[in-house]
Amino acid sequence: MNRDPFAAIADPTRRAIIDLLAQQELNINQISDHFNTVSRQAVTKQLKYLEDSGLVNIEKNGREKYCYLALDNLEEVNDWLRKYEKFWNKKLDKLDDYLKKKNGR
Repeated sequence: MNRDPFAAIADPTRRAIIDLLAQQELNINQISDHFNTVSRQAVTKQLKYLEDSGLVNIEKNGREKYCYLALDNLEEVNDWLRKYEKFWNKKLDKLDDYLKKKNGR
């Protein structure tokens, strides 16, 4: 099943999982250990969602399932964000000009 990467990163638990996997590959138990208030079953469900979104690969190695980032599908999100880069650059440039004037530079 293909899922929308925008929907995948909308959930804070899934974003936290992505952050963990950005540091290193982990098995499902190791990922689950980082979440005190979320059950292992719920973490597995979130990982499946990320896998269906193409953001995580899950491979079985012996008895363990290891998770790896596969962030190619985030390119769509990055492309969308780039549209707003000019907007923010203008805002930040105006702020910089204001601060320079205020500080007499």
